Amino acid sequence: MPREREELFRDSGFADKEKIIVLAFEGNDTEQIYFEEFKDSKKFNDDLIYLHLLKRPKSDTNSAPNHVFKKLKKEAKDEYNFNEHDELWMVIDTDRWKNIPEIIEECKKLDNMFVAVSNPCFELWLLLHIKNVSDYKEEELELILRNAKITSKKNYLDVKLTEILGSYNKSNPKPELFIPHLKIAIDQAKRLNAKNEDFPTSLGSHVYKIVEKLIKV
Repeated sequence: MPREREELFRDSGFADKEKIIVLAFEGNDTEQIYFEEFKDSKKFNDDLIYLHLLKRPKSDTNSAPNHVFKKLKKEAKDEYNFNEHDELWMVIDTDRWKNIPEIIEECKKLDNMFVAVSNPCFELWLLLHIKNVSDYKEEELELILRNAKITSKKNYLDVKLTEILGSYNKSNPKPELFIPHLKIAIDQAKRLNAKNEDFPTSLGSHVYKIVEKLIKV
């Protein structure tokens, strides 16, 4: 039998919150570190919202969207009686998994469950904080979208972030370099989503849909 949502608030020490937003990630490090930093920053609106991050153990290397979906549903939606205002979000990429349309359709069948997809990956969302992508020529945008592997540990977007920041590491993305520029990232991501798609079929990131709900206005 599902537990009452108040138990989550009481266990977490946030009994005064009116809304739960739960996030589950495809990646082990980057996304979780980014949102933990955002959650602790002055830009996070914690007046009414309790943000809960579903943490995946390092030993859990299964990052397929189906796995993330089942984890989010089992550990959050099936665990607590969420009300109509609470939301559960999957944060996933297109560069490794091709069944995202099916995942989105499954979420549409359920109350409260949503998907924030980045194409090609979460690093594009980071890039939008610190670079005006309209400055890139079409050829460069194609390379970013393709996001080919450059070295054993870096893809093309990792290299672009390194060029701008001097260094970039997925396991230590230094979110403090990005968080101050959240509104820039949101504005750029919205422009890339001019077609208002369920998920970006070209270059884009829908992570802004979550961040807009969490940021102080």
